Formats: sequence, C-alpha cells, structure tokens
Amino acid sequence: MLVSERQRRILQQIQSEGFVKTFELVATFGVSDETIRKDLKALERLGRVVRNHGGATKLAPERFDLPLPERVALNEREKDLIAIAAADLILPRETIFLDASSTVLRLAEHLPPLPMTVVTNAHHIVVTLAGRADINLMCTGGNYENESRSYTGAIAEDASKRFVIRTAFLGVDAFDAERGAMDLNHGHGVLKERLIERVDRVVVLADSSKLGIRSSYSFAETKRVNVLVTDEGASPALISSFETLGVKVIVAKFRTSAAGKKLQ
Repeated sequence: MLVSERQRRILQQIQSEGFVKTFELVATFGVSDETIRKDLKALERLGRVVRNHGGATKLAPERFDLPLPERVALNEREKDLIAIAAADLILPRETIFLDASSTVLRLAEHLPPLPMTVVTNAHHIVVTLAGRADINLMCTGGNYENESRSYTGAIAEDASKRFVIRTAFLGVDAFDAERGAMDLNHGHGVLKERLIERVDRVVVLADSSKLGIRSSYSFAETKRVNVLVTDEGASPALISSFETLGVKVIVAKFRTSAAGKKLQ
C-alpha cells in the first residue's frame, strides 16, 4: 500500500471515530510502530490531526467562546434530548448545581416537578426557574460576565463551597478521554474545577460534536466524571473510550419530557 493511501485511510478513521490508537493501526496495516508514528507525525504537520501518547485525535474545529444566544442556537434538538435524559437522574429533595452552559440551560427548562434545591452561577437559569414553587433556588453571585450571562471569580467559587451539593450538571466545550473535560472560558473552568472537588456526582452534558476534541482549559480528569449524557451522533469507539475509564455513558433518544415540554 502506498504511504499516501495509508495516511488517507488513517485520517478517515480519525474523522469517523474521533481518535486512533497506534497499536491498532499497526495491526490493521501490518506495518511497524515507527511507520505509524511517522504517518501520524506527517498528518500532524499538515494540520489534520493532534498526536498524543499512544495515537492521535481529530483536530478540533476553530472554536470561540460565543455569546449565550449564539450558543443556545447550536444543536438545539440534541441539547433538548440530552436535557430530558439528564433530568431522569435527579432525585426528590436533591441539591444540584447547574452551570452556565447552553445545554444545562435546556436542563433547567426540563427539570421534573420535584422538590429540590438548585444552586447556579447562571443568571439565565435564575430567570428560567424563578417561578417554580417546588425549587429552592440559590445563586452564587460573583463577577457578572455579560456574554455568558453568568457569575464567575472568587465570590462565585467561595459561594459554591458553602453548599452540600450531590450532583453537578456541567456543560463542556470539549471532552476527550485522555485529556478530560475542558472549557474555553478560563473563569468557568476554574469554577467547575473547584466545585467538583466537593460534589458527590459529576454529570457532563455534551452533544457529540464536543467529544474526542480538545479545548484550552482542562477542569476535570475523565475518571472524575461519573456520567456523560450525549446524543446518538457519538461513535461507538468514542463511547467505549469513556466507558473504559469508568464513565457511565447515557445516549439520549427521542421521548417526552417529564416536565411536559415538547421538542420543536
């Protein structure tokens, strides 16, 4: 097989599955470790992949910390399905944390009619839940960030420490089995990092476009995430990579929300 053809097939596999392992490519193509490493190095030089220990992952698309209205409009159906599935994880009288991500905003809209305490750093979640008599609603306060309509900084971090939170529902900009859960916004990443040191359960809500890629700030190792809720676009290989590290993966499918909300 020509070198160019082998590299083309390697790239196809990375684009399809999100990552490749060197030892698997060696077995597939019947070549040496050194040959595969040279192939991956060549693809990295071309800006097509990101090499890591033991293989390579697909290159993340150009990503920016978009204002909330723009983030809300991305992958709306997938976010709704993920939110409905995540809502099933909430128990009566539980204290939960909802972060300022657009997917977790969807979760706020689909919360079941149960008594619970909700702690959040997100202004838009406070507005969404303000009329719910069954919810004891707490806001961290802090430095207000207009684009994300949320609170970060030392005040928000300190406030989050004072609550005994069972489950934190967190959005991500990227989630990679090797690098963990990541955020583009350093302030949000630090708050999540401080928060998960004290919670019993970490649930990451991430549509399939955010899996197997990387972002600028890693706030949690993969093994610290208890549950990943994603959509049917996630490849079996990516799902397996998380499950191998002890993460329970829930693939959201279409159904009716317990809160009575209908998908568009």
